[in-house]
Amino acid sequence: VVLESGTGSGSLTMFLARTVAPHGQVHTFEFNQARHAAAVEDFKRAGVSAVVSANHGDVCKNGFGDELNGKADAVFLDLPCPWLAIPHALKALKPFARICTFSPCIEQVQRSCELMAQLGFTMIRTITVTLREQRV
Repeated sequence: VVLESGTGSGSLTMFLARTVAPHGQVHTFEFNQARHAAAVEDFKRAGVSAVVSANHGDVCKNGFGDELNGKADAVFLDLPCPWLAIPHALKALKPFARICTFSPCIEQVQRSCELMAQLGFTMIRTITVTLREQRV
């Protein structure tokens, strides 16, 4: 079971769905109703609806739902304030499971890492992806 918050265009969701198929499940959550509705249609067209549960909701306020507590092998957070969802992610994660947050600003990274350390996460690391053009 993989959880994602910040469905957006659904591209990561589709990648995750193809990775866990046919026996796994991706539960994705999107706050924006229009993006959620568009993603649901995209999942149908892409043929991944059988392994994707698309939800409209605010994970930062409401979490992933009690039915997913202790069930997640991984959580992906692509949110402006991931630290607001991290306590909910902790409830959803199985022991020794993984969490990944995507943050464009170092202040977001610092705040998220500090909270993860306070909550008992271990092996916290930050990876920077830098785009560099090369002419070949």
